[in-house]
Amino acid sequence: MRSYPKLMAAALSLAAAVGGGVVASSAAAEGPGDLVAGSAVNGFPNPVTGPGSTRLTVEGARSGPAGENPSGFVNAVGSFGSPMTAFELEGPVTCLRVEGNKAAIKYRFAKATGVAEPFKGGGIEVFVEDNSPQPDANASGEPQFAAQFNEHATQCDDPNLAPFSPVREGGYNVADRD
Repeated sequence: MRSYPKLMAAALSLAAAVGGGVVASSAAAEGPGDLVAGSAVNGFPNPVTGPGSTRLTVEGARSGPAGENPSGFVNAVGSFGSPMTAFELEGPVTCLRVEGNKAAIKYRFAKATGVAEPFKGGGIEVFVEDNSPQPDANASGEPQFAAQFNEHATQCDDPNLAPFSPVREGGYNVADRD
């Protein structure tokens, strides 16, 4: 798939946008600052390979109230409908912006396998929405190669502008603790 980076970027973007599953941990920790955690699964149609799905897991994404000192970890595992399109992406949080029940999270691909392997060292911005008790939602930007991602790795977009889609199962906890 190395010869099809634009096609793969579009496919990974679609997968990440619908990624999402089961709440992994609570965001009710003490102290100031923002916190996001959880895991959700979402499915998506693929006219070429059939139905695909992605699980997006956010483990303890934290920052100060103004987004300073981000930390945490994000993992995305999925496929575009066939074993030949499987991928896994994971890495550290480089940016966190929380606005109410919505969060924008950028993370760097310390690990990128399968069809996502050419993006190793790059990153992506994902968005999560905590809608309890209604279904939570998520969205995604496009995966970026390292040089492009590095330019804005510490600057998150406004999560209120993301095109959210409801998750199929699971959810997220978002704590805006200014």
